[in-house]
Amino acid sequence: MTGIYIHIPFCVQKCAYCDFLSFENGGKYFEAYTGAVIKELKNASFTSGVNTVYIGGGTPTALPSFLLCEILKTVKELPLIENAEITVETNPGTVDFSYLEAIKNAGANRLSIGLQTTHTHLLHEIGRIHTPEDFYETFKNARKAGFDNINIDLMFALPGQKQEEWHETLERVVALSPEHISAYSLTLAENTPLAERVTNGKVLLPDDETDRNMYHTARRVLAEAGYTHYEISNFALPGMESRHNINCWTMKPYTGFGVGAHSFDGRARWNNTEVLAEYLAGSSRVEKIHLSKAELHAEKIILGLRLMCGVFESEFSDIYKNEIEKLVKDGMLKREENRVLLTPRGMDFANRVFVEFLVD
Repeated sequence: MTGIYIHIPFCVQKCAYCDFLSFENGGKYFEAYTGAVIKELKNASFTSGVNTVYIGGGTPTALPSFLLCEILKTVKELPLIENAEITVETNPGTVDFSYLEAIKNAGANRLSIGLQTTHTHLLHEIGRIHTPEDFYETFKNARKAGFDNINIDLMFALPGQKQEEWHETLERVVALSPEHISAYSLTLAENTPLAERVTNGKVLLPDDETDRNMYHTARRVLAEAGYTHYEISNFALPGMESRHNINCWTMKPYTGFGVGAHSFDGRARWNNTEVLAEYLAGSSRVEKIHLSKAELHAEKIILGLRLMCGVFESEFSDIYKNEIEKLVKDGMLKREENRVLLTPRGMDFANRVFVEFLVD
């Protein structure tokens, strides 16, 4: 099986923390870009069935609905397995009921809504264009349009965010019973407006202790609500884990379409040009980077340990015996049956765990 990622690089407004490949005010490129993506999809060849399709961005729903539907209709012509997972990312304030109904009818069967927080002042602080009310309206319309598999993206450790505000956001989201919730700590990317404000002392981020307390609050609240914690930052109702996520963490092959989109065939990685004009002119792939056995082993254990089920120790015992023993002794990893996985302490210091396996 293989996966597909389709990158839509347009946004109504870039968030203050975002360093993704995306562009504001890209309306003049919408039709040409859609045509280029469709052409790339139609020219692709697949040696196995496609089990997941993820349309991300940017904000895919910044496109007019008829253009996104054209992409979805082309996707349906690919060798999809039965009941393939087809996810579209959206942000509140970019869709109404008719838009959501249109993409559902065109083949999307999973929706990922970027909420981040239910507090207006925090949304404003990080440059989001929507209000909490916009989110509730979007969620209601998504259910009405027939989406029965919805993820909600949340973010904690925001500038000025209080513990009780994070708890309120979790409780408000849980009350809606989405099938999946992603909860990420804010990552301060360089050369973003938010990073500049932090550097200049105009805003303060919560300290590390508060960040970790917020993470543990998420784990507790979501567990009490019946969500399975299956990956460091992802929680799902039983059986509703994201197949796209699991494919990524288990290093299944995927092909990327669109400007800057990345691909992996199990041995090598490559990406499309990140220059929009070049992509629209027909340039796509850049040179493949072939990974060594050591690099593949490192990626496999690092990505695998993100999953709460961990990895089979026997697969890595000859390669990382000393590293695993050290991390078990330090309380970062634990053994369960024939697997090794992160402890709660290991989750808090996951980057320290992962660095042990990096190739010099």
